[in-house]
Amino acid sequence: MDEMKKFFVVSDIHGHCSILKEALSKAGFDKNNEEHVLICCGDLFDRGPENMKVLKFIDAIDNKILIMGNHDERFLEIFRTGKLKEHDFDNGTAGSMVEFFGKYAVDGNTGDVDFSGNTRTVDRISDLIGEMRDYFETENYIFTHGWLPTVIRDGKNVIYDGWRNAAPSVWSQARWKKWPEMYGDGALVEGKTIVCGHYPAIFANIFDRSRKPGSSEPFYDEGIIAIDAGTYTSGRINVLVIEDKMYYNS
Repeated sequence: MDEMKKFFVVSDIHGHCSILKEALSKAGFDKNNEEHVLICCGDLFDRGPENMKVLKFIDAIDNKILIMGNHDERFLEIFRTGKLKEHDFDNGTAGSMVEFFGKYAVDGNTGDVDFSGNTRTVDRISDLIGEMRDYFETENYIFTHGWLPTVIRDGKNVIYDGWRNAAPSVWSQARWKKWPEMYGDGALVEGKTIVCGHYPAIFANIFDRSRKPGSSEPFYDEGIIAIDAGTYTSGRINVLVIEDKMYYNS
């Protein structure tokens, strides 16, 4: 049976727990209300100063749906390899590793990460990321991180016909897709609205010249809602509140 739920949708928290909690409180989210469901469209960690608090806060919410972001996927790769890449020092991942595992856990010269003595934290983060999915679908919406899998036809991106069952490697690429490019090409799903993060809504002025310069408010248009507020620079997290039918076979 399908059931109406109230979804509170956020994205790209990036280690900003205080901002997240305040935004959810203002939106009316109650983790003890069975009718309320938190959806996070990816990227829980990196860049912000409260990564451990984000982990504890999200972990304590039962009624949640987590979407895999590119930063979340990167965490799993680092846990497998024990190595940071050069870009990890620029995008905040190295800082998150230090917060989780201590200031001596990261070798700034080699990029090696020492998790010894902190396997419980590794397991806790891995378990949380293990709950994540590529997308979540309700009657009228599809929630994802970057975009859905696409292919190029006649020089433009179009939604891959079998996107729901695309291979993990294809979804991994889709997490990096930028919604202005996808939306600009018209890569949409008929009858559905794609709700995405990954790329800040500030760039929506490309399509809507009436927006205030620098606005990080969600971008709404036919077939799309882009909600990434660019929290690291804007200091805000958008909370999209939607009532829709929750499919239990999703």
